Amino acid sequence: MKKIIFVLLIALSSPSHADWDLIYKDTQKKTEYFLNLADTVSQKEKIRAWTLESFSQPEKAGSLEYLSVKSFVEFDCQASKLRILAYSLYGSNMGKGKTIFSKGSPMEWAVINDNTVYSAYSQIVCAESISD
Repeated sequence: MKKIIFVLLIALSSPSHADWDLIYKDTQKKTEYFLNLADTVSQKEKIRAWTLESFSQPEKAGSLEYLSVKSFVEFDCQASKLRILAYSLYGSNMGKGKTIFSKGSPMEWAVINDNTVYSAYSQIVCAESISD
């Protein structure tokens, strides 16, 4: 029951008309990566932010096909780690259309590798929190 409530809370609070800032455009994969900097949440030395990946061609996860992923991610700026708190797969670009799948339970903390989209997200989110 707690998972259902958490997923509903995430879905309802998800920034559907968010101010998505383009962070990176992969021209080979034809994928765009976005952050919503307007809705970041700071909790002690951790920062939570919405990310969005939008694909030009359908991606597959098992039998599911989707065109975008919207994730609520927590960044630990001091430890250079992150964990995905919740995410949803969508049938259309930019986190729109039918929700194909949602998961509302936090994943384990993971080290942020250099030269990845998540390292770019982390650098931007952590720099924004310092300037606030």
